[in-house]
Amino acid sequence: MVVHELDALRERFEGCTALAFADLSTKMILVTDSHSNLRREALDALCEEAALLLGANGKPALADKPSGMASVASTSQLRVFLRAEHEPNDVLCCICGPKMDADKFVADACACLDRISSGE
Repeated sequence: MVVHELDALRERFEGCTALAFADLSTKMILVTDSHSNLRREALDALCEEAALLLGANGKPALADKPSGMASVASTSQLRVFLRAEHEPNDVLCCICGPKMDADKFVADACACLDRISSGE
């Protein structure tokens, strides 16, 4: 079910190169989309980045309170990190190309994460 959700999201956005569902309480990537070719070290780094940017276990790393979304953009890549609304340790880590409709992607990714996190 989770893999199907991630695969469907990736297929809707041509510039999406990797999606990973993570648990910030354990700082572990639990599931990736089926086309992801990221090595374990890269997935671990992605999860660490999510924990740093969003805050983990209810503790912010960079702000006064944990964040629901963070992004890192460069000329070659956009990384987006989203926190589930009702399960604050559930996060979606996304790696995308720079020429993507980020607003549309974030809206769809949030909906995807909510479905995954709620077990729909």
